[in-house]
Amino acid sequence: METTPQATPIGRVISLSAALALIVGVLTLAFAWPSAGMGPNEVPIAVIGPDEAAGQVQAQLDEAEPDGFDVTAVADPASAEALIKDREVYAAFAITPTSVDLYTASAASPTVARLVTGIADQMAVHMGQAAGQPVEVNVEDLVSLPADDPNGAGLAASAFPMAMGGIVIAALIALNVRGSGRQAAAAVLAPLAVGAGVAAILMYVLESIDGDYAAIAGALALTMAATAWGILGLAKLLGRVGIALGAVIVMLVGNPLSGMTGAPELLPAPWGGFGQFLSPGAGGTLVRSTAYFDGNGGEAAIWVLAGWIVVGVLLFTMGAVRAKVKSVSDETREPAAAAV
Repeated sequence: METTPQATPIGRVISLSAALALIVGVLTLAFAWPSAGMGPNEVPIAVIGPDEAAGQVQAQLDEAEPDGFDVTAVADPASAEALIKDREVYAAFAITPTSVDLYTASAASPTVARLVTGIADQMAVHMGQAAGQPVEVNVEDLVSLPADDPNGAGLAASAFPMAMGGIVIAALIALNVRGSGRQAAAAVLAPLAVGAGVAAILMYVLESIDGDYAAIAGALALTMAATAWGILGLAKLLGRVGIALGAVIVMLVGNPLSGMTGAPELLPAPWGGFGQFLSPGAGGTLVRSTAYFDGNGGEAAIWVLAGWIVVGVLLFTMGAVRAKVKSVSDETREPAAAAV
């Protein structure tokens, strides 16, 4: 006789519903909170002129956006241009009685470029009202985005594939490649291949970024290698739990805090800075610096990504050694059991 399956206990149904609510809530918080709380937090900008002029601008900005901007005084436009192209500041203002001259770089962050342009417009309006005559705004984009992607949508959208690519590489290697040596070889070759493919798509299909193809492909490969090695090391040490743990760190923490859709300084403090110590944030900074700024501003990101690779290799080695020791131990016990 066939028996009717026993109904699931109501307590388990309630627990499952509560767990799903918690999981979806965490996902919503992770991806929506950085955007909802977006605003300037110590965004570095420059003012061309004496320290007194920079202090006045700092005071005006602090009144409008407390702790929103960090203002530095520079002597002339050439110094301001150097700071912008070295990715030390996002923009520079030169204020005269008849104009507000703004130097910016939309390639560094289209969102920040729009923000400082709006500030320049407000400054001009206030100055014009005080002087009783129009004050014009002159904007010079020193490092612009490609004409085919003026809003930087392609590069911003690549944040998810960059993060997901490293996770997929690690998971496929951990679950489908046997032998520690072969897994290590795959973890070297796969990021190189994926980085080359993604770079080709961004440069030649979407035309979202410019620059040297080999350098951009290398930056993408390094980013995915950092993610892949970190998760592969956890998988080697902890098994499938390690893959899940690594994916959570990358997707639920690293990706939302990467700053790719705006800028790290636009995320709630101090999380924007923290995100730069994770592979999605460091990788996004490196790719942007490589594509538009000849690598300027990407040095710290390289060290962060290299650090994740080193940590991943150490975890992988520990897991491989432990598995080898366990295998040898099992082999030595089998003959003894047979003799008995």
